[in-house]
Amino acid sequence: MPAKTLQNAIPIKIILFVLFLAMLWGGNAVSLKIGLQEFAPLASAALRFSIALVLITGWALANRIPLKPQSVEYLPLFLLGILFTIQIACFNWGTNLTRASRAAVMINTYPLFVGAIAHFVVPGDRLTRRKTVGLITAFGGILIVFRDNLIGGGSGNLAGDVLTLCSGFQLGLLIVIVNRLIQRINLYQVLIAQMIIGVPIFFILSAIFEGKAGYGFSYLALFAILYQGAVVAGFCFVAWTLILKHYSPSRLAVLFFTTPIWGITLSHFFLAEPVTIGLGAGSVLVAIGIYTVNQSPRKSK
Repeated sequence: MPAKTLQNAIPIKIILFVLFLAMLWGGNAVSLKIGLQEFAPLASAALRFSIALVLITGWALANRIPLKPQSVEYLPLFLLGILFTIQIACFNWGTNLTRASRAAVMINTYPLFVGAIAHFVVPGDRLTRRKTVGLITAFGGILIVFRDNLIGGGSGNLAGDVLTLCSGFQLGLLIVIVNRLIQRINLYQVLIAQMIIGVPIFFILSAIFEGKAGYGFSYLALFAILYQGAVVAGFCFVAWTLILKHYSPSRLAVLFFTTPIWGITLSHFFLAEPVTIGLGAGSVLVAIGIYTVNQSPRKSK
């Protein structure tokens, strides 16, 4: 019965809601950039995922979802938590060094890396001709964004662009690993384990490298941290998992090709960041590539 439900036509209201989630995710880099005006990168990560940990744990407990992993699962969850910590650190440091619009494009390359990595480690998930075209198109867009950087679109952003692109690769690797782990471990256990490991590390490293200077205060920065923790890491995750109970992820994930476009639009609106020709053209190619890679293949009748 569940398999049949997943094949049902997706109502327009669900499509619009997923596009809304894509917009909220697109605002993550913008809210991070705003929060970084008061909170240092590691401090920002510590606060964000402390909020998310409380909310998601509370949701899981309220719905009687078991959270304690088995002893044999501790090591893979620990290693996953370390990768998660590195990925978030790269994203926060990178966003601190570049514009939010550029960070939004770079971090949202992760679906492309998922497709490339899955080709080698996931049985049956091979790179087809369509996926290869999508990857080439998207990475062509990334090269345009980098070229835009080098010829005057933001010469001081190169280190940040590289770090956020590395974070996109790490996020793609993280998603592939998580998809393998949730075949035998509850998804909420996996997510909460990452934050249980990451949050203390963020606080410790922040105390060592950022000190008290890592924690400023303004209501706008506080709102930005709450947005990242409660809306992006909390609400968006729970909403997405609830939707996936009824609809196929392969048919809905394609809608997230709009996320980098939302990131650029919101960065321009809230931060007055310029939209250069290179950034605009590159982001469109990345979006087209994401759409092509994630598009469900047509079934022959």
